[in-house]
Amino acid sequence: MKFLRIWAFTALALAGAAAGIGELTLNNPPEGAELKPGQVVKVTWRNMTTNPVDLWLKWDGRRKSLGEYGGETDGMIMWRVPADAGGEYQIVVEEAGGLGSRSTVNILVRGEAPVELEIYAAPNPFDVSLPQPLLTFAGAPIGSSAKVFDMEGREVIALEGDPLQWDGRNEHGDLVSGGTYLFVVETQSGEKHTGKIAVVK
Repeated sequence: MKFLRIWAFTALALAGAAAGIGELTLNNPPEGAELKPGQVVKVTWRNMTTNPVDLWLKWDGRRKSLGEYGGETDGMIMWRVPADAGGEYQIVVEEAGGLGSRSTVNILVRGEAPVELEIYAAPNPFDVSLPQPLLTFAGAPIGSSAKVFDMEGREVIALEGDPLQWDGRNEHGDLVSGGTYLFVVETQSGEKHTGKIAVVK
């Protein structure tokens, strides 16, 4: 009876250990990749184990969790490299608890984070009943253009000028009705920025 109990315990232990047998493969970014601060990267891995996995970022003896994900799945996250990152990093995917399979890639982060333009409409809400209403697309670089659309996607007016401004009128010179409008500002380099304008009367 004692022998049977020991055998049953051993069999259960082996079954538990076998459940974690499998393979983890970190596919992207590739080993030795050079990334820039602020860059958005698609991190993908394959988990052939039956256990959940932890995803980590490691550097200078520190580590930051990028999340926990289920077993037997092809995982993917969109990860933005921290704007203040720089130097050597390691992305690690491992079985939860760190006791099983593990896969790593080493990456190098260098350069400066790209300057992100912030373009917005001001004032917003925009009161077109004022004697001389004027809305400015703040932050738009010199040489930018803009288009304003209604919520059904119809173009209301196309705009140019420095500064880039709108007097609340459509292409026929009539004041627009109150409501929500969309704008698209395009820079000389072709970069597009979108937003909403609340027009009140």
